[in-house]
Amino acid sequence: MARKKKQATPPPRVRGTIEMHGRTYRARWMVDGKYYTRSTGTADRDQAEAKLAEFLEPFKLKDEKDTLALLAKKMEGVTAELREIEDAKPALALASAFEAYRNAANRPDSGARTLADYEGYYNGLVSWMKAHRPECAEMRHLTKADAEAFAADFKRDHSAGTFNKRITFYACMWRTLADNADARLACNPWERITKIRGGGTVMRRELTIDELGRVCDGAQGEMRLLFAVGIYTGLRLGDCALLEWGSVDLVRCKIAVIPRKTARHANGAPVVIPLHPTLAAMLAETPPRSRKGYVMPETADAYQREPSILTNRIQAHFRACGIVTQTSQGEGRKAQTAVGFHSLRHTFVSLAENAGVPQAIVQAIVGHSSPAMTRHYFHVSEKALQNAVAALPDVTGTKALPDGADAAQAVPCAFCAVLDGMTLDQLREARAEIDKRIAQAEADTTDKKRSLAE
Repeated sequence: MARKKKQATPPPRVRGTIEMHGRTYRARWMVDGKYYTRSTGTADRDQAEAKLAEFLEPFKLKDEKDTLALLAKKMEGVTAELREIEDAKPALALASAFEAYRNAANRPDSGARTLADYEGYYNGLVSWMKAHRPECAEMRHLTKADAEAFAADFKRDHSAGTFNKRITFYACMWRTLADNADARLACNPWERITKIRGGGTVMRRELTIDELGRVCDGAQGEMRLLFAVGIYTGLRLGDCALLEWGSVDLVRCKIAVIPRKTARHANGAPVVIPLHPTLAAMLAETPPRSRKGYVMPETADAYQREPSILTNRIQAHFRACGIVTQTSQGEGRKAQTAVGFHSLRHTFVSLAENAGVPQAIVQAIVGHSSPAMTRHYFHVSEKALQNAVAALPDVTGTKALPDGADAAQAVPCAFCAVLDGMTLDQLREARAEIDKRIAQAEADTTDKKRSLAE
């Protein structure tokens, strides 16, 4: 049975009296068992009472100070007891902390795919804690020493980029839940974990023209079209796989799509990409009555069920074409992907820049710039955008367009889209330039015929 704490005795109150002593009143009071007397110097009772109060004032101030000190000490004890009671209550469990992070209003904005990755990161940490600190049931019980031990273990078997991503997320999660009353976190054990310098992930390299030719030659059906969309638009895998016919304008030869990476933001703007003639021809192979929903239905279904299904197919195709897709990170380190579908995005940028397309125009097409800048470059430099895409070489082996009205339309549509944005004076200048080039071409043809005849 717990012993009852001894209550401290409060300091006594200071009291006094006045009494007539001769012709004047005398003040008399006691403090801590000691009596004090002093003449008030007056025969008036009211004045004597006032003098008594004046004599007692210093003793009352000391009494009040002692009383406040006693109350403060009591408050410290009560606060400590309340802290012990609060600390004894269950806090946010380690196993359910990620759900609290997912529902936190102050967490950084992340898409569903990114959140799924983060959940995997956290589950890995929980598994490690169960194996090394099974008694740690609450998030607040994970100490700086635990974080350092986990980091040391994880660093041995993973690349620098993967390590840095994990530590960055853990620090973010603890920081986000610092305001959660149920978590009761006293510190963030991840903020002092040192990142590995130069630990960026291996960049996807662009593919050579020869590699692109092998990739496209060996692909069939929707896979062939998927690669063509990636090569000639620079879109990411998810945007290519989930491309809808509503985003494709074969008449004006454009694709307008809001990238999934920026779609969740309020200012997410569409990226408008002129269609390369080769890609336009491949898209025109689909009959008009079938141009509904997803451009590649089977591909879209695979990506929506599990993106890794499609990614594995793509990587298998690269390897079948003799392309090394991974690079070694040294003994004991996990190999990293050097070639993947995202390589096509790098290839698009590289081919455009090698063709002399200004960097600002390339950024506008692939959506690297701000939405406002993308819109600016599209309206001001539509001809430059068309020329940028048209400058890319044909790597798919699509030499001729299919028969039919759409095929006939696909040839001049890119040029017509340029004309649509020109003023009347610009159209007159363009016509004069075209007439000049036609005349020059006819003259060159005549000269060639004459040479052959001779």
